[in-house]
Amino acid sequence: MIHTPVALTTAGATWQVAPELIDRGVLGPDGPPLAEWLATGEAIVIKQAPHCTVYRVILPGLDFHLKHYHPADARSRARSLLRASKARSEAERTRAAGTRGVPTLEPLAVGESSQGSYLLTRTVRDALTLTAFLEEELPRFGARRRARIRQRLATALGRFLARMHDAGVVHDDLHPGNLLLRLGADDEAELYLIDLYAVRLGPPLDWHRSRDNLVILNRWFVLRSARSDRLRCWTAYREARDLTISRQTIRNLEHRTLQSNLQFWRAKDHRCLGGNRWFRRVRSAFASGSAAADMDRADLAPLLADPDEPFRRPGVVVLKDSPSSTVIEFDLPVGGITRRVIYKRFAVTRWTDPWAALFRPAPALRSYVMGHGMRLRGLPTPRPLAVWHRKRFGLCHEGYLLTEKAANAVELPDYVAGLDRLSPAKRQAALHQLIDKAGRLLAALHERRLSHRDLKGANLLVNAVPWFVSSRGAVEHSEAASETSPRPQIWFIDLVGVRRHNRLTEARRAQNLARLYASFHGRGLITRTDLLRFLRAYLGLGWAGASDWKTWYVAIARAFQAKVRRNLRNGRPLG
Repeated sequence: MIHTPVALTTAGATWQVAPELIDRGVLGPDGPPLAEWLATGEAIVIKQAPHCTVYRVILPGLDFHLKHYHPADARSRARSLLRASKARSEAERTRAAGTRGVPTLEPLAVGESSQGSYLLTRTVRDALTLTAFLEEELPRFGARRRARIRQRLATALGRFLARMHDAGVVHDDLHPGNLLLRLGADDEAELYLIDLYAVRLGPPLDWHRSRDNLVILNRWFVLRSARSDRLRCWTAYREARDLTISRQTIRNLEHRTLQSNLQFWRAKDHRCLGGNRWFRRVRSAFASGSAAADMDRADLAPLLADPDEPFRRPGVVVLKDSPSSTVIEFDLPVGGITRRVIYKRFAVTRWTDPWAALFRPAPALRSYVMGHGMRLRGLPTPRPLAVWHRKRFGLCHEGYLLTEKAANAVELPDYVAGLDRLSPAKRQAALHQLIDKAGRLLAALHERRLSHRDLKGANLLVNAVPWFVSSRGAVEHSEAASETSPRPQIWFIDLVGVRRHNRLTEARRAQNLARLYASFHGRGLITRTDLLRFLRAYLGLGWAGASDWKTWYVAIARAFQAKVRRNLRNGRPLG
């Protein structure tokens, strides 16, 4: 486990320690002086989770990480009597993986006590987790260097995974956060496997076991990397293991990744209802619901005490006022920063609505859950902050939804109309860019088994605030300056009509696209050529071959005509 370890006992804890740590006085009579290191700044918290805390400690001549596994409950303490502690198990697996030739960390010490177990590992200098590098460091580089690093990293990752699987190492929690990256000379990538408690060791993996492990990693990359980079990675993996893997096999890997992601997303969709470190439940004498953890209770208390008070404020900006809902905007502290927020009240329009909420989510709750669900799936929508309902006799009545406002955003048809102030050549270039982006975005919506039955132009906003898919889903970058930016971003709003599907039919997809077309019909904003461009961009993500656009064109036209007839019967305008 540790080269020539020394056994020690300190303050009720037993330790296996590398002699180097004893020589440097890292362990005192009470174990590591963690409180002292934190007070002097020699230690900082890297990760805080219910099951463990990770610190980085930098002492003169020694840099290491200390992981403290917390004893969760009496049951986990009882289990520790029958098997090795988590720290000891991780140290043994780390040592074994290193012996098999997989680059990983160097264990320095293991401690076990009634207060949990401890693992000390030497820090890999100048290394970041692959997640941190891809999300924070890589975007800062110039375009040419960024492309070079991406390509070399894809190849290095493929070879690293091949080396890992040839060594019989399977990591059941394989994601970029459990890989360290250090850039060497000429931006060559060096990778290290970490957090090896979830590792299993055995003989070299056959293709089926390898594929299942690759799917776990690919769940992260399929939303955040180009297909060319993933193909480069799989090609390097195949060549390093001397496997015969066809392109059809790689397509099957991508398909299995999508299926795995669909299961993962469904399992996480209701996490936003509270009871974890990201979300919590909120309640008052008049309302109850859920809120994001960074919403201060003191800021939410007035809204929970009287949910209708903001609608009575003098001069409040009213965005919509209809029998079914009222929408306003105002300023509210969010995470310690004052932001513009949207506040929507869902009215009870029929006496059956409270009873129906017993069997299906109410509109406010559905919008809140699907807002977080869409962001989890890498689809851009303003972040839902909180939701609550007035309760009477245990039934949900009026619902209230609080979301961040998309900054400097305009509705999609208005944005397209605003392009007329550009020269013809610039307008065409900007419109084509927007059409391609919209087609790919709606294809991603449908690929991830979501539909939006009210996908009208007013429910798609355009601004210049860039976003990216972080480890927790779609996240906004800093705000951009102009709504006519050459890089427009499209956001979904008004998510009452969003639904999850196990199988999304072509008829449902055609209805969504026809609803969007209805927002542009008769306004002279787009041509038939623009419609064809949009359709080919939509089909380019793989729902059907690009040559099959005529079949889709006819299906959308039929869905649009059905929409026209339905609106005529109901006396509603088309828009």
